Amino acid sequence: MKNYKIESSEYTPHNSYEILADDFEGTWNGEELEIDNEDLNIKITSFKYMDGMYVGYLNFHSNIQVTFSNEPNDDKHFIILRIGYSGTYSKEDKFRKFNHDGIFIYNANQQFNIEYPYQINCQWVTIRFPLDVFNFFDEGFESKLKKLLSTEGTWFHYFTLDPEIEGYVNELVKSNENKVKRKFSFFSRALDILGALKEKMENDLMTKSNIKIHPDDFSSMVLLKDKILTDYTEPPNLNDLSMELGMSVSKLNRNFKAVYQLPILQYFNQHRTEETYRQVKYTDKSLTEIASDLGYSHVGHLSRTFKKHFGYAPSSIRGTLK
Repeated sequence: MKNYKIESSEYTPHNSYEILADDFEGTWNGEELEIDNEDLNIKITSFKYMDGMYVGYLNFHSNIQVTFSNEPNDDKHFIILRIGYSGTYSKEDKFRKFNHDGIFIYNANQQFNIEYPYQINCQWVTIRFPLDVFNFFDEGFESKLKKLLSTEGTWFHYFTLDPEIEGYVNELVKSNENKVKRKFSFFSRALDILGALKEKMENDLMTKSNIKIHPDDFSSMVLLKDKILTDYTEPPNLNDLSMELGMSVSKLNRNFKAVYQLPILQYFNQHRTEETYRQVKYTDKSLTEIASDLGYSHVGHLSRTFKKHFGYAPSSIRGTLK
């Protein structure tokens, strides 16, 4: 497999986009990156705002192994917020809703590598900002989020993606279609996301984990999460994954839970149930089709699982079922 590694800084993402455009014969005009060849298919919209804040929306598909190596800069306390989406396809090649992966927040003042998914269609939103930018909006209030962001040293945090924040992310993604006002929309939605995150943390409504595992194991778990959410028709086989990653099943689940707070099978089932909600509410597919696409044994299995998780039947959010 062909490998490509880019060494740059999270402080200056536009430098990375310029390098990518040069190396893969793409185009970068300061706001949009486009690459379309046999190695990479990338579309990025990214805006730089006052005081070094960046907000971006990225579409990514790679036929090569791509790794980003962060080069820390101790001059600024810089924060990265990444909300990722892995694309999947249902039967008959019909594109369906993206599976939300959650929210990663981490300190850019640390050495780390990001290995991007291979041959998987991905989307994600990034919000990058110096701590001073957040302090401007959070002035005079020592919030839990401010305390978290002010932490020095090496840290990653993962949060589940709740419906309100997911709604703001979807609005940001949709706004990319309007080139007249999207720079305004990206900024306002980014502030909505940060504001909602702050409010939910104050009210203890966000599920948080502080990731304290080896960086290599952390990278493996991020890639594993992308892999198990690519196809819902088959639950993950823990023995196969254990052999593939060269660790025991117990260590595999322990590392995965350190990042995502649930063992692998529980995490898979939770996200499959949440994907079921999206398809029931936002598509016109029948329950039989949804059950088949998402690997349920039959419609009754889907309905029982749905009601156990949400407390109500699928019919309550759809109306007349097909």
